[in-house]
Amino acid sequence: MGDSRRLRAGKGYLMPSRRTFWSVLLFAGLLLLSACGPQTSVDSSDSLDEYFAATSEAELTQAIDRLVASDEDPNDVARWLRAGPDYPADVPTGWTTYEIEGPDGRLRPYHVYVPTTYDREQSYPLLFDLHGAVSSAPQPAEYLEQRRRLWEGEAEELGWILIVPHGDRYASWFSANGHANLLGELAFVKRRINVDENRVFVSGFSDGGSGAYWLGFHDPTPWAALISFHGHPGVGGYGPYQTYPRNLLNRPIRATTGETDELYPPDNVSSYVTLLERIGVDIEWTVYPGGHDAQFLSDEAEHTIALISQTSRNPYPAEVIWETSDVAVGRCDWVRIDEIADVGNDEAFEDINLAEIPEQIVFGAAISYRGGTLFTVAGLEPDSAAFYMGIKTGDQILTIDGMSVLTQDDIGVAMIGKAPGDPVEVEIVRDGEPMVLTGHIPAADLIYGRDEMTASVHVTASGNDIDVRVSHVGRYTLLISSEQFDLDRPITVTTNGDVTFSDVVQPDLRFMLEQAAEDFDRKAVYEASIEIAVPQLSN
Repeated sequence: MGDSRRLRAGKGYLMPSRRTFWSVLLFAGLLLLSACGPQTSVDSSDSLDEYFAATSEAELTQAIDRLVASDEDPNDVARWLRAGPDYPADVPTGWTTYEIEGPDGRLRPYHVYVPTTYDREQSYPLLFDLHGAVSSAPQPAEYLEQRRRLWEGEAEELGWILIVPHGDRYASWFSANGHANLLGELAFVKRRINVDENRVFVSGFSDGGSGAYWLGFHDPTPWAALISFHGHPGVGGYGPYQTYPRNLLNRPIRATTGETDELYPPDNVSSYVTLLERIGVDIEWTVYPGGHDAQFLSDEAEHTIALISQTSRNPYPAEVIWETSDVAVGRCDWVRIDEIADVGNDEAFEDINLAEIPEQIVFGAAISYRGGTLFTVAGLEPDSAAFYMGIKTGDQILTIDGMSVLTQDDIGVAMIGKAPGDPVEVEIVRDGEPMVLTGHIPAADLIYGRDEMTASVHVTASGNDIDVRVSHVGRYTLLISSEQFDLDRPITVTTNGDVTFSDVVQPDLRFMLEQAAEDFDRKAVYEASIEIAVPQLSN
């Protein structure tokens, strides 16, 4: 099975002011970096070597302090960060099993495949493969040994790095705990192996496919594309964060469903796919013969291979749309929401959602026989049409929308063809007095809940002009790279129609080093940031 390594993913070596939920965890891989052999930089600076080799928060802080004090040219440091470290020569090829300690304190195995032709001077695409049945109890490393063969042949032939992680009921793909583990595993592998950061993909089957959707909803930044085999977009609503379909605009999706899948029937999945297509999500969805099984893979493999071969992430997209109710998942690419607040200065954003239409509309009144032709209401269902219309226990229902009611079955017949929002008129007798009550069938529940305030941001960059539209955002940050903007010219930021920044942005060496430590992403190095407090509307 190869050697076994242990990685703690619950701590990151970052300045507290820069910590976010996921970025803290990315830096956890430095715990084992010292085992990878000596690191050298492009400029062979002792301080730069120290920065890469740091194995504690104190060592990292010291390295950053020395680099800042040394007056290194920020442009030189940016070039060095984009070149990256010298990767170790002793990376084992084939399968190696590691362990990660998550925020919950549990150790979980994960499997990493490196092709036998690996050359540390070349960068390689990486594919995460998430398994299904993630609600099971924690399993030993042997549990996924058979699954490791799923993409092994392609990885060896085409030159891919594979990661097969373990999830369980305590660390599902739809939880903060499971999310942290995935990011910690990615961080460790990127520090040991020359991974092409613009070609990191996440795929999975069943719960694993649903997990790929979940990552797109809540944290697309590290991924080039999402691959969901027989998963369900509705599972994106699981976990601690509210879910917004518009967030899937940021990455392409390849998805499949089984024609006779009883767990996720295509008729059900199609309503989600239709919604995503309507709002412009790049999703390619294929329905294959068969059920909730893997027989489709023989036909699907070529499409997945083509996607991985032809797709590359753009780390600096000119347009970013992001919505969240929690700043822990407030970042997408170079845009970060720092504060969710109602400052009275809001653009109008349509809430993209789906309604959960019940198979049968229920009126919500149960009647009982009182003798002769008398049937009266014996009970009411909370939050039903009958409840909201003011019907009370003891009322006699005569008609519903003109249809006579003598039995419970008659109420059911009166509801045939009704839909959420439809009007209802009921004739009743209460305490001997006839009355007419009117109301509506209650609106259907939303698929993705909305219990907390939603922060929305839509950013468009054109040259050095950045137009930002926000709703319920108090503060936000734009991460600035010279590969996207001309740092010799002023950058102008307009927020909801008002100019909120216009100046030349100077590279900030400390910020650059701290942000690079968070991301460890050679393809997305930021020299500076622009922090904006959204202007409040005066009364």
